[in-house]
Amino acid sequence: MIPKQQHWVPRFYLSVFATPETVGDDNPQVWLLSKDDGDPVLTNVKNVASKRYLYSPKDEQGRRSGEVESRFADYEGLMKSIWPILAKDFVDLENDQSIRKALALFVSLLYLRHPKRLVETDDIHRQIVEKFDAIPKDRDGCPSVSQVGYRGVSQSFDNSNWHQYAKAGPEEKKEMFVKGIKENATYLAEMLMKKRWSVVFSETPVFITTDTPVWMAHQTQQVYGFGTPGTMVSFPLSPTRVLVMDDRHDQPKGNYYSLAKAGPGFQNGLAWRNCYRFMISPRHPDEVCAEILATVE
Repeated sequence: MIPKQQHWVPRFYLSVFATPETVGDDNPQVWLLSKDDGDPVLTNVKNVASKRYLYSPKDEQGRRSGEVESRFADYEGLMKSIWPILAKDFVDLENDQSIRKALALFVSLLYLRHPKRLVETDDIHRQIVEKFDAIPKDRDGCPSVSQVGYRGVSQSFDNSNWHQYAKAGPEEKKEMFVKGIKENATYLAEMLMKKRWSVVFSETPVFITTDTPVWMAHQTQQVYGFGTPGTMVSFPLSPTRVLVMDDRHDQPKGNYYSLAKAGPGFQNGLAWRNCYRFMISPRHPDEVCAEILATVE
């Protein structure tokens, strides 16, 4: 049986951000606040950050595969077993390579499996089709191109399946999205492993997460990625822990830094601005928003 609703943020992770009254229960609840409209809503974590058959596109025979969803479930089971120490303790993230590698891959997958990557896949497909449709065609109507170049590197271009690629529909594009997860997960995790890791911690549960728990920032670049020097990556581990990965290798590595007296408003504000649609919080969003606004007044 393939689950119809497939989560891009694991339920076990969302459960860590459950309200104090429901954390640890069989039906944990979190507060949601939409970026678009409406009042805060209290809901079960099973209703959060999921999309119908997100990783199970139909093939040409109309069948769906549960392979990727099953592999995610297996990996999430492993991470769930070690999450209590990541969420509450002071783990040596610099020298404990087994946990560091597992967490790097987890963060990589969280980024790649997000539906925003599916939207980006659709945009890239459209741009490629528009660009190659504008150049001369061979006798079969395919782009008359044998090589393409990017950043000084040339690669051969196989146009034999051009017509099939150009007319790709939603299911085919979803398959491209799933293929991108498989091909890039390890590569992205290796980039994260090279960064300096540190953790901001609080004695009380004050941090939120969002439906985009992994986000990037850069102080000077408008366009950047994980491999751009100076890119910072942030990921809330729990309401008391936020993992920060950056390129400040002149600073101590693996340290835990106590939350500044100014409070969580700045960190939560960055998470809120970079989310997809929803804030996810154990505390009422009105309280969180008041703290965020206090940092910009």
